[in-house]
Amino acid sequence: MAPFEHVIVPTDGSKASKRAAEHAIDLVSNSGGRITALYVIDMGDADYVAVPSDIAETKERIRKKGQNLVDDVREMAIDAGIECETAVVTGIADEEIVAYAEANGADLIALGKHGKRDPDKPLIGNTARRVVQESSVPVHTV
Repeated sequence: MAPFEHVIVPTDGSKASKRAAEHAIDLVSNSGGRITALYVIDMGDADYVAVPSDIAETKERIRKKGQNLVDDVREMAIDAGIECETAVVTGIADEEIVAYAEANGADLIALGKHGKRDPDKPLIGNTARRVVQESSVPVHTV
């Protein structure tokens, strides 16, 4: 297997996404590769949790939450001596993960099998399943 030079690590703060980040760090540790921690803001969340006058403030809180989550992954990578970029984007999670990986020349997407929305799924969560189905970039589910 060729070494991975660039691995995308989507995170939602779940245990599974943390394990995926750990695996991604291990995968690139001997190759001099790098990872990108990615958080996707689902703006549907803001529409459900905010009244119209509060949407801008809610969106900013969600963006800050996402930045904190990718910063956590970045700290894990730095502690392991791995280069890590961070990105916070807006859209539908599976679509944005696939688009980001393809647009940024990723060799792999390391993704938790279950996120915060579907921890009780028996095998694989909805977002992970759709990323596996849609991506031209190989996907490593953890």
